[in-house]
Amino acid sequence: MNQIQNSLLLQHIKFCNKHLAIRQKLPSKVALYVFFWLVTCPVFGQVQPKEPVTAADYHLWGTLYLDKISDLGNWVSYRMDYDEHPDTLFVRNAVATITYKFPEGTNGTFNKESQFACLVPGKGLELLNMETASRKFIPSVTSFLFTTNGKFLITQNRAASVNWVCIRDTNGKILDSIIGVSSYKLNPAGDTMLCSVTEGNNNSIVQITMRNLIAKKIIVQDNAGTFTNMVWQNNGQSFAFLQYSGDAVSGNERNTVFYYTLKEQKMYHFEPERINNFPDDLRIANGYESRLTISDDGSKIFFGLIKKIPTGEYADNEVQIWNGNDKRLYPQRKEYRDWEIIAKLAAWWPRENRFIQIASDDKPFVVLDGKQEYAITFNPTDRELQYKLYPNTNFFLTELKSGKTRLWLENQSVDMNNLSISPDGKYAAYFTNGNWWIYSFSAGSYTNVTKKMNRALLSEENGEPTSFGVEGWGLDGQTIVLRDQYDLWEITTNGYSCQRITFGMEKGISYRVKRPGIDLSRKSNFDGFTGLAIDVNNLLLEATAKEDNGYFILDRKKGMYPIAWGKGFISNLAKAEGSDVYVYQEEDFDRPPSLKIKNSKNDKVNILIQSNYQHKNYLWGKAEAIHYRNSKGIKLNGVLFYPAAYNPEKKYPMVVHIYEKLFDRLHRYFNPSQFNMEGFNIANLTAKGYFVLLPDIEYEMGNPGLSAADCTIAATKEVIRRGLVNSDKIGLTGHSFGGYETNFIITQTDLFAAAVSGAGISDLRSHYLSIGWPLGSAEIWRYESQQLRMNKSLFEDKDGYDRNSPVVHADRVNTPLLLWTGEEDRQIHYYQSIAFYLALQRCNKKEIMLVYPSDRHVIYDRSHQKDLTRRIEEWFDYYLKDKSEAKWIVNGTK
Repeated sequence: MNQIQNSLLLQHIKFCNKHLAIRQKLPSKVALYVFFWLVTCPVFGQVQPKEPVTAADYHLWGTLYLDKISDLGNWVSYRMDYDEHPDTLFVRNAVATITYKFPEGTNGTFNKESQFACLVPGKGLELLNMETASRKFIPSVTSFLFTTNGKFLITQNRAASVNWVCIRDTNGKILDSIIGVSSYKLNPAGDTMLCSVTEGNNNSIVQITMRNLIAKKIIVQDNAGTFTNMVWQNNGQSFAFLQYSGDAVSGNERNTVFYYTLKEQKMYHFEPERINNFPDDLRIANGYESRLTISDDGSKIFFGLIKKIPTGEYADNEVQIWNGNDKRLYPQRKEYRDWEIIAKLAAWWPRENRFIQIASDDKPFVVLDGKQEYAITFNPTDRELQYKLYPNTNFFLTELKSGKTRLWLENQSVDMNNLSISPDGKYAAYFTNGNWWIYSFSAGSYTNVTKKMNRALLSEENGEPTSFGVEGWGLDGQTIVLRDQYDLWEITTNGYSCQRITFGMEKGISYRVKRPGIDLSRKSNFDGFTGLAIDVNNLLLEATAKEDNGYFILDRKKGMYPIAWGKGFISNLAKAEGSDVYVYQEEDFDRPPSLKIKNSKNDKVNILIQSNYQHKNYLWGKAEAIHYRNSKGIKLNGVLFYPAAYNPEKKYPMVVHIYEKLFDRLHRYFNPSQFNMEGFNIANLTAKGYFVLLPDIEYEMGNPGLSAADCTIAATKEVIRRGLVNSDKIGLTGHSFGGYETNFIITQTDLFAAAVSGAGISDLRSHYLSIGWPLGSAEIWRYESQQLRMNKSLFEDKDGYDRNSPVVHADRVNTPLLLWTGEEDRQIHYYQSIAFYLALQRCNKKEIMLVYPSDRHVIYDRSHQKDLTRRIEEWFDYYLKDKSEAKWIVNGTK
C-alpha cells in the first residue's frame, strides 16, 4: 500500500474512532445507523489480501522444540529458537490455559508437578512455582538439579573465580553450602551427592545425604592431589573416583583409583607402584579417557591405561614414511600413534587387590559381556588391508577371572550395529552372512537363530550388506527382538521359536520400537553396546508408511491402537513417567509445527501450542506426492511443492533439488530463512514463485551418475507433462552427494536452464585416490562398498568410473553452473570443485565458483549462510526469471 493510501486510512480510522467515542451519547437508532455506516465503509472494512512471505518477514519465524514433560503430564516445556531473536523457553499446562515465558532459558527441569527451573546462561537460575505462579531468580548459577524425592534443589554457583555448591529448599532458600566444589555427582536414587572440594592445598571428597535432613561426611581428605571422575555403582552401594597429581607439561602425571563401599564404609585404593604386574610404561588415564566404571556386582573397577610417553615416531619435522603394506594410512597412524594414545581398559579387584590389563596396542578396543565377566577385544586393522567403511577383523574373548584369551569370531565386521550384548549378561548376538547368531557365554555355544526365517534381515541399498539391527532383548532374557525392513520378530535365544509380532509388510508400514525421550535401542558399553530390555507384550512403536506416520501401542493381548497416526509429519513423542500422557509434534508443509497432548486412555487430543501463528497471514504453497517411472520401468516417488500464489492459468519456473531419496519431506514444514547451511530453502523459493521438486533416485550398481540423471530427468518430465511449469525455466541443485549428482546430470542433458552444486565430487578417479581427512582413510570405500555404489575398484572398471565422472564430460555442459564450497571442507576437499571449475573454464562454459573461507562441508558462518542463500536465489532469478539486477552474475559469466 502506498503512502497516500496509508494516510487516507489513518485519517479514516481517526474519524471512525471519534464517532465511536460519541456513540454512547446518541439515541439507539442513531447509534445503530452510525455502526452500520462504519462497518460497511469501503476503506475501513476492507480485508487486505494475503501476500507471500518476503525476506523482510523471515525474522518472525522460529523453530519449535519439545523440551520436557512433567511426571504426571500436567505440564510441558518447549522452546522456540529464532534466527534473529533470543531463543525462548516456555512452560504450559496440559489444558493450554497458563503459559510462562523464559527468554534465553535452557536446561529446563520439572520438580514433580509443582516446580520448574531453567538456566539463563551467564546470568543464573529461574525458579518457577507453578502452584502459586511465583518466580524467583538466583544469580551466578551454572548448573542445577532437583533431588529425586523433590525436597531439595542443588545449585552450583560461580562468581569471581570461586565455585560453590548450595543445597536449597524448593523455594531456593540456602540450607547448606560448600565452597570450592569443582564437580559433584548425584547417586542413582537421587538423594546422595558426592562433591570434590578444594580449599587452598586441601582436597576432599564430601558425601552429602539429602533425605529428610541434610547430613555431610568427609570420605577422604589430603593435599596430595585433586579428586576427579566420581562414579556411582548402578545400585548406589559404592562409588569410585580418581586422585590426580603431577602435571601434563612435565609429563609427570599420576592418578590413583579410590573405591568406597557404603555398607562396609571401607576405602580401597589402587596405586600402580604397588602392583607387581603393572606395566612400567603406562599410567592410569584421566578425564574422559579414564573410563572409570564399577561392575554391576561391585567386585571390579574398570579404568583406562595410557602410555606415559608415546613411542611412535611421528614428529612433524621428520620424513613421513607411507609403507606400501600399511593397513592404516600414515595420517591415521600419526593421529592415533598406532593405537598407543588410546586408553587401554584394565580391571582391578579391590578386595583381592588383583589387576589385569584387558586391552593392548594389538587389541585396543573392548566390549564387555552383561555381567562384566568376559571381555571381547578386537583391532579393526587386524586382518589384511580392506577397503570398507567397516572392515572385517578377528574378535577375541577373555575370561577376566582367569585372564585366558581365545579367538571368538573370525572375519567378522567391526560395525557395532552387528553386535549386541544381552542386558542380563548371558548372551551376545552378532550378524554375519545374512543371519543373526546367539553366543552363550556360559555354554560357549554358537546358534544360528534366524536360519529358518524367510525374510531378509539386511539391506544392500548402498552395496555393502547392512543388518536392519536389534530392537532389544526380552525381559526374561530368553528372547531377542530383531527387525527386517518392515516388521519386528521375537526369536528365542535357542532358535526354536521365531514369531513375527508386527504385520507391517502387508500394508507397507515399517515398525520400530520407540523409547520416549531417546531413540536408542542400546546403551554404551565401552567400544560397543549393550541392548536394552523391552516388554515384548507391551510395546510403544514408531510407524512409518509411504505418506503416513505416527506412533502405536502394541498390546499382544488387546492388539494395536494408535496414539497418533495419519498424514502430516508426526515426531518427537514424549511420555509422562508416571501416567499415560503423551506429547508429540505434528506439522505439514502448509501447517507449522504444533505440540499436541493426549492421554492414551481416551481419544481426546489437545493442542498445547501452535507455533508460527503469523503463518496464517501469508499465502503459502502446498506439497503434493507425484509418481513416475525411470527408464527401467521402476515406479518412483517425488514431492512437488507449489508456489505460494499459485495460479493454474500460469506456468512457473521450477527448481529441482536432489539427494538420493527425499520423499520423507512430503509433510515437513520449512521456515523461510536467510540463514541456511546449504543456501537452499524450499519455503523461500515457493514464496518467490517457484515450483520445487524433490525426486527419489533408484540406483543401479556401477552407475551412480547415470542413475541420478535417469530418475531426475524422468521426474522433471513428469511435472512438465502436467503443464505446470515452463520447460525452459527449470533449475537443478544439490549439495554433497547431491552436488556430485548435479555436476554429472548437467553433462547428460540440456533440460536445466541453470544449476547450483555445493561441495560435490567432480572427478571420480582423483577422489577415489584421495584421503577423507575426518577418518584419515582412503576414499576408496565410498566407491567400492558405500554411497558411490561402484562395487568395483577403479582398476577393475575404469570405463565405469569415467562413464559416471562429471569432469570427463565437462565439454558437454551447456547449463550455467554456480559452484560453492568451503575452503576448509574436510569431507569433500574443495579441490573437487576447483577441478570442475577448471574443466568448465577450459571448455568456455558459463560458471561461477564461490569459496567460503574458514567454512567446511556445510556453511556455519552466519554471514556466509546469508550470502550463499542470497546468491543461489539470485542465480535462479537471473536464469529462470530473467532478472538482471545481480551484476556479479552478469560480470562473472560474460
